[in-house]
Amino acid sequence: MVRILAAVAAGLLLAGPVSAQDGRVVDPLSGAGIAFAEIYWRPGRPDADPVARIETNLSGGFSLPDGWRSPGWIEIRSLGHQPLLISYEEAASLGWSLALDADPLELASVLVTAGARARRRSEIAIPIAEVTAEEIQISGAASADQLLDELPGLQSTPKAPVGSTIQIRGIGDARVLVLIDGQPANGALLENRDLSRISLSGVERVEVVKGPLSTLYGSDALGGVINVITRTPEEGLQAEARALSGSSGRYEGHVTVSGGGPVVVRATGSWRQQEQVPGLDGTADAFARVWDFRSTIRAGDSGGLRARADISYLRERQRWPVGGGFSGFNDNEGLTGWGEATLPGLGGEWTARVLAQGYEHLFRRARGTAPISGNEDEKQVEDLWKATLLHSRSFGGHQIDVGVEGSRRSIESPDKILEDTAADDQFEVFGQDAWTVGATTVTGGIRGTFNDRWGNAVSPTLGVTTLTGSTLRLRALVGRGFRAPSFKELAWDFANIGAGYTVQGSPDLEPESSWNMTAGIDWAASARFTLGLEAYTNRISNLIETSFIGNNPSGLLIFSPSNLSEARTRGFEVSASGRVGTWDALAEYVLLDASSLEDDLPLDRRARHSGRVRLGRTFPVLEGLRAHVTTVLTGGAPIVAIDEFGQRDVLGTQERFVSFDAQGTLQLPRGLHLVFGVTNLFDARPDGWQAVIERQFRLGLEARDLF
Repeated sequence: MVRILAAVAAGLLLAGPVSAQDGRVVDPLSGAGIAFAEIYWRPGRPDADPVARIETNLSGGFSLPDGWRSPGWIEIRSLGHQPLLISYEEAASLGWSLALDADPLELASVLVTAGARARRRSEIAIPIAEVTAEEIQISGAASADQLLDELPGLQSTPKAPVGSTIQIRGIGDARVLVLIDGQPANGALLENRDLSRISLSGVERVEVVKGPLSTLYGSDALGGVINVITRTPEEGLQAEARALSGSSGRYEGHVTVSGGGPVVVRATGSWRQQEQVPGLDGTADAFARVWDFRSTIRAGDSGGLRARADISYLRERQRWPVGGGFSGFNDNEGLTGWGEATLPGLGGEWTARVLAQGYEHLFRRARGTAPISGNEDEKQVEDLWKATLLHSRSFGGHQIDVGVEGSRRSIESPDKILEDTAADDQFEVFGQDAWTVGATTVTGGIRGTFNDRWGNAVSPTLGVTTLTGSTLRLRALVGRGFRAPSFKELAWDFANIGAGYTVQGSPDLEPESSWNMTAGIDWAASARFTLGLEAYTNRISNLIETSFIGNNPSGLLIFSPSNLSEARTRGFEVSASGRVGTWDALAEYVLLDASSLEDDLPLDRRARHSGRVRLGRTFPVLEGLRAHVTTVLTGGAPIVAIDEFGQRDVLGTQERFVSFDAQGTLQLPRGLHLVFGVTNLFDARPDGWQAVIERQFRLGLEARDLF
C-alpha cells in the first residue's frame, strides 16, 4: 500500500505544476503564508451577507473565483489573527498579497466546552487547551488517545485487558469525561472506555479542560473533560477523501460529504485497522479495526429558530493473545442519536435537547483469527436516555444560563452484577452567570445532582479573568468535581474460580469528590511571541478502590470496592509560542506532583516531568511543502503496585521517553495533498512501558474540495 501511494503521488507531482495563484494571505512579520484562512465574498457593500467562501492552501495561496468582481468586499478570517475586511479595489492595488495581523492572545477564539453556550477565550477562567485541525494533521495520529498523548500534562494509559484512557494532570480513567460534540462517548456506563476507538476523521478540533467541570457536566468530570468537536457543515457541495498506510499494518480511509442551502448536512465515514491493540506492546500478535460514521443536519439562523440532529455509529473488533493458543476478542458496537432546537423567548433563548444512546460489548475466547459465531450469551449492553432544557439570556453585563436535565441509565451485564441488570434515574439542575465589568469577567456556577441509586452531589465553581491592557490576561478558578460510583462498583457479583477470588459490589459507596484551585497568566510579549504560566492544586477525597476484605465459606478471596483513600495532584505549566525567523515555534513544560495522602507514595505511572518542542515552516523551495518537527518528552515515572506482602509500594520505574516526530504535507496538482511522517524517529524503547512506542512511518493522499 505504501509503494502504491508513493507511485501515485510521484506521478501526480510530475504531471504538472500547481495551478496559478491569484493571491496570497500572509503574516506581515514573517511573510509566511497562512494556511486554511477563510475568505468570504460580500458583493456590493461591506455589510452585505457573504455569498461565497474559499480557503487558502497550505502556502496561503488562493485562486480568485470568476464571479468575484468589483464592486465588492472581501473578508478574511483565520484563528489567531485579526479579521480583515477589504474592498476589491484595495486588494487589487496590493497585488492580492493580503496581510493578517496576529492576535497574540487569541481573544477571538471561541470555545464551547467551558460553558452552556460558546464563549470567547478572554471570558474563560477555566484552564482549557485547544487542539486545532492543523495540529491534528501535524500529529499524524490515528485516534484520540494518540493525539492527546502529545500534550504535556496529559498521558494515555493502558486499560486492562486492552484499550487506552487518558490522565489529565495525574487524574484519569473514569475520572475524565469524554464527549463527542458535547455528548458522552460510548462505553462509560459499562466501564468500557477506550479513547483509541474515537476516530479523528472529520474532526475540527479537540478541547481539553484541565480540571473539574462537574458544574456543567456532572459526574466523571472530576479530573477534566475531553470534547471532540466535528466540523460544521457549510453551504454548497463539498467533498474530500483520504487514504493512508503505515507501519504495523496501519491502513486508513475516510470520505466526507458536506453541503446544502438553508439546511446543511455533513456526513463522514471512516475505516482504519492496525496490527496492534492499545495496552499491549508492539510484539503481540494483535489486531484492531474500527468502522465509524458521523452525520449532522442543521437549519435556521441566529435570530430565529435553529435546529440540529446528529447520528453516529461505531463498530470495532480487537484481537489479542490470551495464552494457551487462544485469542481474546472484543466486539463493540454503538449507536448515538441526538437533536436540539433553539428558539427565542422570555428575553433570551430556549434550547431543548434529547439524546438516545446504545452500546454493546462482547468478549469471547477462541483459537484462530475469528471468534465462534453465535456465542453471545455474555454480551453486555448499556442504554442512556437524556433530556435537557436550557434557558440563556443576557442583561446588564450578565450572561445567565439555567437548566434542568433528566436521564434514565441502564446496563445488562450477565454473570457480572447482581440480577444481571441495573438501572437508575437521575435529575439535575444547574445554573451559571458570567458577569462582565469592563475588562473583567466573573463566572459562577452550581449544579445539583440527584440520583435514586447512589444519592446526591453539589458542584460549585467560581472563576475570574481580567485583561490588563491588550497584552496581559490574568485568571483564577476554584471548583469542585465529583465522580459517582459506577453500576459495577455498586453491584458487582462474579467469581473467578480458577484464580481463587470473587468480587462483590458495595451499595453504600459515596461519590468521589475533588477541590481544585488554579491560577494562570497569559502574556503577549509581542505580535511574535506569547508566554503562559499556570499553577494548580487538586485534592481528591473518597477515592474508590477495590481491596481484599476476607474469605468466603468456600475459601475464595473476597474483594470489594470502598471509599478508602485520598490523593493530591499539584504542579505548574509553562508554555511559549511564536515565530523564530521563518519558523513557527512552540515549547511547553509541565511539572506534576501526584501522590496518595494515605501512604505518601506517588501515584502509579505519573510522570513528574513532561514537555514538547515543535518547529514548523513552509518551504519556498517546493511550492506547497510544509513540514513540522516535534520532540515530546515524558519523564520517568514510578510503577506502584501491590507487593508480596499485600501492601502498595514502588516496584519499578517507567523510564524516560523522548520521541522525535516529523510530519510533512505537499500540495499536488488537481487538489491533492501528499502527507507523510514518522513517530519516534530514533526508535527509542525505554523499559517499563506498556503501550506501543516503537517507530511508526506513514504515507497518505488527501483530496480536498473535490467539488
